[in-house]
Amino acid sequence: MKGYKINSRIKNILQIICKEDDYVTISKIAKDLDVSGRTVLRDIPEVQNFLKHNGINLEKKTGVGIKVIATLEEKKTIINLLNGEINETIYSPLERKNIIISELLQNQEPVKLYNFTRILKVTEATISNDLEKTDEWFKKHGLKLIRKQGLGVYVEGREDYIRKAMVSLIYENTNESQLLGLIRKNLDNSVVVAQDIEVASRNRLLNLIDNETIKKLEVLVESMEKERNYKLVDSAFVGLIVHIALAIERVKKGDKITINGKFLKELKTSEEYVIASNLSSNISKCFAVDIPEDEIGYITMHIKGSKNYKEKYKAGNKVIGSFELVKLSKEIIKIAEIETGRFLGNNENLLNGLVNHLGTAITRLKMNLEIRNPLLEEIKANYTDLMRISTKCSVVVEKHIGIKMPEAEIAFIAMHLGAAIENSETLIKPIYKVAIACATGMGTSRLLATRIKNEYENIEIVDIISTIHIEKSFLMEKEIDFIISTVNIDKCYKPVVRVNPLLFQEDKDKIADQIKAMKNINIIHSNRKIKNINFKDKLISLNIYSEAIIQILDNFFLKEIPEISSIDALIIETSKLIERDTKAGDQLRRALKNREEKGNTVVTGHEMILLHCRTGFVKKLYFGAIKLTKGIECLNGLDKIENVKLAIIMLAPEECSKSHIEVIGYVSKNLIERIDFLKYLKAGNSEYAFSELNDILKEFYNQKVNN
Repeated sequence: MKGYKINSRIKNILQIICKEDDYVTISKIAKDLDVSGRTVLRDIPEVQNFLKHNGINLEKKTGVGIKVIATLEEKKTIINLLNGEINETIYSPLERKNIIISELLQNQEPVKLYNFTRILKVTEATISNDLEKTDEWFKKHGLKLIRKQGLGVYVEGREDYIRKAMVSLIYENTNESQLLGLIRKNLDNSVVVAQDIEVASRNRLLNLIDNETIKKLEVLVESMEKERNYKLVDSAFVGLIVHIALAIERVKKGDKITINGKFLKELKTSEEYVIASNLSSNISKCFAVDIPEDEIGYITMHIKGSKNYKEKYKAGNKVIGSFELVKLSKEIIKIAEIETGRFLGNNENLLNGLVNHLGTAITRLKMNLEIRNPLLEEIKANYTDLMRISTKCSVVVEKHIGIKMPEAEIAFIAMHLGAAIENSETLIKPIYKVAIACATGMGTSRLLATRIKNEYENIEIVDIISTIHIEKSFLMEKEIDFIISTVNIDKCYKPVVRVNPLLFQEDKDKIADQIKAMKNINIIHSNRKIKNINFKDKLISLNIYSEAIIQILDNFFLKEIPEISSIDALIIETSKLIERDTKAGDQLRRALKNREEKGNTVVTGHEMILLHCRTGFVKKLYFGAIKLTKGIECLNGLDKIENVKLAIIMLAPEECSKSHIEVIGYVSKNLIERIDFLKYLKAGNSEYAFSELNDILKEFYNQKVNN
């Protein structure tokens, strides 16, 4: 503990996890400490550092929680250290940053650095460093931090930005349930306990809002609810009170907000403007302050964006919302069905929930009001797949309103979908038959096939083919629904989806779009039984595979080239290595060059390129590698420069059998799957690489024997 200072919240987290034998969830810690899950997540690195400082590890498991890896005695030692420490008034860097921001947002005049050193009990150098960090925060909120020597520090910016920044600061450090508790208790218990530094810093944040103001506003807003006969949801209740409380403080100081005249005129025609006017009139009487029209406009926006739409849109089990909202919600559900394979179309609760939620959310987005989700960080940390699906679903709304959906709103959609998915039935997904295609049928297509098999349960790879040999009769006979190719295919009988062999996210999106396009097509495949192969045919087949395996082992090579200038130069060197005859070498070079021009063969992220082709200028299968000592800078599949340090060479005769292509294709797919194989090739270790190649081919042969 000596020389390692931590704040009180870190101590509390350490005490909680050291007293447990099992994993502890972030939400449980947050609940025990009465802070947000996001706050706890921010503190975990500091907790980890403290334990590491004392020779103990912290284990983190997504969706499970955190756990101290230590003996009972070691945990007791940590707890004793924590209990025996003198509680010093030490603010964490984050707490200092928040207090500085709070003070600057409230002050109209420049603040001297001395004021901060006195409050926070640190040096001016520390405060200067803290100000550098606050500068980024202010920029994010459209504000400018001004530092003038001899004068002090102050913030410049639009009044509406200053207010939004105040609200953000409060919500970043105090979640909605805490705020609601504080408001419902009229803040009676919020400023009494100062021993805990976290509580003390939170109290300072809440000084942005006057205690008495909150008490009176709660009464006024509740009266408004009774008069209008609707109840605001808790988050809307808190949001409205916080907004009005800050507005009153700012108006008292002479800081008035402005709103676009045309937009204000539009707001005045709404029912909510009447409610806001009546509420503002009561506020004026209660606080002896004039509420200008622009302020009434902003209160109107908050009321429009915070109504409880459950009452408005739901009647029994029927959805009676606007046609657009119902249509948007159904589109979201359809995308979620495709992505999850779950039947959600008849879930009335999900449809109602989305319609009700989107009504308010779209209003808030259109009026540029912030959307807050107290569970955002927890959902992002524990439900990454659900967030990914919801991000795809949110595109429907983005296209409709022309506004980018914030993460907080995407997380709300995830919450609605998550509850429905948990209680849904698995859909009987149609199985799509596809052919994987590349220029040769033996290189990049094999890498792609592996990715497709691992990624999709509803795609059956019927065959891996060369783009040169695609015939309509083959596609019809094999009942191919669409082709997934690594190169362009012109004039094809079936739809073609061109992707990168490593299947990036944009490639998955293309495949999802193709599946979506086929959603309403009745996919019917005949259930043909595969004929049992007789013993003699199997022996003939094994003999062909054996022949291919022997050719690959006989023609394996691994060469190192100290310096090479380009892919063209690499192709020339490869041609010389394979074919010593100058004329034949030139023909081989042209064949490799032609394949390279059809599509990028850099294996992105692996510092490797696949030089491969089928050509009449070789009579046997070749597999080998060239280690590039200095590497070549090439454009990869993401259109970024990648330093290629290994060239894999795969060659096959033009008219070689399908079985031969299958064998060398199996080797190419193992370049990624078998880490040691690639490692030995990159290291230039010929003996170990050949041993790995031998094992791969033996594995292939055994599979064929046992089929």
